[in-house]
Amino acid sequence: MKHKSLVGHFLLVSLIVLFTVSASGAGQEKKKADKKISAKGGTVSEFYPDFGVIPVPSKKWRIGVMEKTLINDFWLDCKNGYEDAAKDYGVEIDVYAAPSESDLLIQKQILDDMLAKKYDLLCVSPITDSNLLTALAKATSMGIPIINSIDAHITPEAQKKHNIKIEAFITVDFKENTRLSVRYIANKLGSEGGELIHIQGIPGGRCAEQRKAGYLEEITKYPQLKSVGEIPGDWDRKKAMDIAADMLQSHPNLKGIVAANDNMALGALQAVKNAGKMGEVIVAGVDAIPDAIMSIKKGEMDVTTAFFQYQQAYMSIEAAILYLEGQFGDKPKTIFVNQECWHAGNVGEKIEKYKKQYLGLQKLGK
Repeated sequence: MKHKSLVGHFLLVSLIVLFTVSASGAGQEKKKADKKISAKGGTVSEFYPDFGVIPVPSKKWRIGVMEKTLINDFWLDCKNGYEDAAKDYGVEIDVYAAPSESDLLIQKQILDDMLAKKYDLLCVSPITDSNLLTALAKATSMGIPIINSIDAHITPEAQKKHNIKIEAFITVDFKENTRLSVRYIANKLGSEGGELIHIQGIPGGRCAEQRKAGYLEEITKYPQLKSVGEIPGDWDRKKAMDIAADMLQSHPNLKGIVAANDNMALGALQAVKNAGKMGEVIVAGVDAIPDAIMSIKKGEMDVTTAFFQYQQAYMSIEAAILYLEGQFGDKPKTIFVNQECWHAGNVGEKIEKYKKQYLGLQKLGK
């Protein structure tokens, strides 16, 4: 009997040890799993160090993302930024978009439908500064916080008028887009300087107006530069080509063309080629689209301004996590991403450095 009692005691102790080891192992597995859920939580923001440490989310927050559209690489780059950040930090996102950038009402209808899903937070890129105002007012009334991400801006005046609360605006300084172009041209022309023109986007749009303003502000800093025209090209390559052709004829000493986007810059470049003035006129664009980058690599177009849409989207998720975790605090309400001039001297290294962030760069080698 005593022998059987000892055996029973031994089995009982063994089971307790086994259970303890299993529980310990399960705890370690849980810690490993938690680490996998948030690969980057607890580290300083890579793209905006002023955010400081982005915390590991205390729960799997649900974030609804409304983009303008998904029919071009720019907004697909944004989608990748949102999705990579969500994966890295362990939050859940759904990305929606209008069929095109002209579908203002459809974008509003989609956002209305999103409100029924009661997301913890919304990241929105309105097509215009006004097409989502009523839907965003409803979101605020429902207590859903909003981050205005990339491009069209819900101004403080509009927020007050429509009872909308925007927690942060993640964007790019559109004025700086063309300031960089003017600085680049001023540096290239040196003290000799010369005449410049600006080919604008569609007048009245925030982006077009601010890029024009940046051009005009920056050119006043260089007495050797003179603007001889700011003409709307409406974002159209053919129209920009015609404008440049006319200006090259009426201003034979034209030395620089600052286009509000790469598409128009490439149109202007064709006019320069047609006029037999390659190497005499500096052509600058904005956006770093693949066609422009290839043109720069071939020694044709001179420079483009790259601003990092992937980073804007990624930072929007970081801002969302900070807000939802009660750590946004005194962070700035408007946050600008970095931007750079890409030209023949650095375009090769830029392609390699940023290939992950730009679908267009990934396609260049194919």
